[in-house]
Amino acid sequence: MISDLYFFNPTCEPSIANGSPYYTAPARLRKFEADIGYLPAWLGTEFDQVLVQGTVDELFNAKMSKLGFKLPEIISLKQALDDPEWMAQPKGRLCPWGWSPAVYQLFNQVLPSFHDDFQRSAVAMWQGGHKGLYSRLTGINLLGKIVENSDLPWLPGFSDLPVICHTLDEIYYEIKRSIKAVVKTPWSSSGRGLLLFPNPDPKKKNDEVLSGMLNQQDFVTVEPWQKKILDISYQFYSQGGEINYMGRTFFETDQKGRYVRNFLSDSPDLSADISGFLEEHQPTVIHLLRNALSQSKYTSLYEGWIGVDALVYKTGSEELKFHPLIEINGRFTMGAIALKMRQYLDTRSSGFLQIFYSKSSNFEIFSKAQEAEKPLIIKDHKIASGFLPLTPTLNKHSFGAYIEVIDG
Repeated sequence: MISDLYFFNPTCEPSIANGSPYYTAPARLRKFEADIGYLPAWLGTEFDQVLVQGTVDELFNAKMSKLGFKLPEIISLKQALDDPEWMAQPKGRLCPWGWSPAVYQLFNQVLPSFHDDFQRSAVAMWQGGHKGLYSRLTGINLLGKIVENSDLPWLPGFSDLPVICHTLDEIYYEIKRSIKAVVKTPWSSSGRGLLLFPNPDPKKKNDEVLSGMLNQQDFVTVEPWQKKILDISYQFYSQGGEINYMGRTFFETDQKGRYVRNFLSDSPDLSADISGFLEEHQPTVIHLLRNALSQSKYTSLYEGWIGVDALVYKTGSEELKFHPLIEINGRFTMGAIALKMRQYLDTRSSGFLQIFYSKSSNFEIFSKAQEAEKPLIIKDHKIASGFLPLTPTLNKHSFGAYIEVIDG
């Protein structure tokens, strides 16, 4: 059976912004990529392959197999690219975490070995329209069309939409229009590339940060910072010009909008009014998003998973509203991983997916303590409760990915 090939490169957005096929991420981000390079294994099948920049941990592979998880074959990126036999071996589709000029350069010599279906796809090569497709402008334009064509009182108004700014004066003008505002770079993700206002920093420092954003990415967007009640990730899949809805997950961000974790349950613990509001309006939101995506360049320039971040929030007058599109990601996301992990859970269980990071410790120490305190319990081939690392638990790893499952 022909294998699909997975590869973890969460630095795809800054790579796109940089534009160079030879882009190199900062050292800390390269460490992040290498430490949790196993993560896409939970997206593939046992017939697929995952290339990792870090260590191939045979002990971890054996442990996952013994637990009953049929993961793809894990292969060293360097060894694979140095192996003429592997290079020529027929392959199915290339499935990086996200596309960028640097990904195509990395796999330039491998691309001819992929199946004809991939060669005919919209992502077989980097195209001129791809850079714009992956920027926040695409989401802003789709959101604008949704708001313009819907006329629904529980959606944001035009004054809530992001505004594009090219200068410091434009940025500060827009910031003053809101009680609280957020400035975002066009190519960033997971709550990175954000600056909240007001903040305690002196104006000189804010000027330096904002100028750096403009110098690196030419423009930024400014929008009101909403009083968030609930973060939601809607997952879609684009292939052959069709957009299909795959499911939803709920996630958590910190006070600065940075990603914290995804919840594994499809039924969050919500108050009756918020739950009723969500379930009443969600079918309409999914319909609006699917229609907007179906009329966008995601049907002609892209194939693969699309994650759309939405939220339920309250206005200053405590009115509930549904923001259908805070951010759109044409790539794999942690929401896609969380959605996939549900298949391994007992239907009565819940839990969360989270990334570990520590400057002073490592993922091995953390995992041993968690496994001792929360041993993994599997019943009828489903996880009932406990701690499960999704990436190798090595003492040299500052980063790791794991799930914690709670018996319902």
